[in-house]
Amino acid sequence: MMRTAKYHFSAKLPDDQPLFRRYFLKLFKSKKQRAPEGQEAVIIPPAELKKRVIELGKGTKVSIMRLGYDGVPEDHPVEVKIIDIGNDHFTGKVVNVDREVSESQDTKLIFVKGGGGTIDFRFEDGDILTIEEDIDEEIIEERSIEEVREILEALDINEDITISYYDKDKGGVMNGLGVLTEKNMETLDFKVKLSMINEIKLREPKEVSLNLENDQILDLEVVI
Repeated sequence: MMRTAKYHFSAKLPDDQPLFRRYFLKLFKSKKQRAPEGQEAVIIPPAELKKRVIELGKGTKVSIMRLGYDGVPEDHPVEVKIIDIGNDHFTGKVVNVDREVSESQDTKLIFVKGGGGTIDFRFEDGDILTIEEDIDEEIIEERSIEEVREILEALDINEDITISYYDKDKGGVMNGLGVLTEKNMETLDFKVKLSMINEIKLREPKEVSLNLENDQILDLEVVI
């Protein structure tokens, strides 16, 4: 059985971001718990796995539970976004939204717990137990377009707002704090300038263009 993984780390860290050794240890250590006696983990056959991955398609965020090298199911599933599907494998980009937000702030790596990178999953490896589309709970609880439209219409330009939306590129929910800079109620386009995303204060405000119909706006509120 062969599994390949590519992770990208930087040894350069800002002075105000200490690196905790225990975080790196967690990348390589995990406690295993064996299945109850008489039960055996059932892997997805290669042909069925390939069919399932093709059905899910590129760009889909999935949760994958695998067998470890010792034949015991891993403690936690890995969350990846499918970025490529080949004849004998598929490639997933590890989803870590907070890490991406931090790294985008500087060319140096700002350390955030959890790794990034890509993983190649070979269909013939026979180590995948489950693969399912991973839908954030926040998306399930999203407001209706009509509700958000009414809120947007009532907001004034340059008013302080909080917003939650699903970022398709990053494969995760972005919770932002900022101001409304533009809106067009005919096209339902609007722009927000965010100073904080997922509780990470940005070095420079980030302007985001959104559309009520084309983007998943989970929540929009005025800051009182």
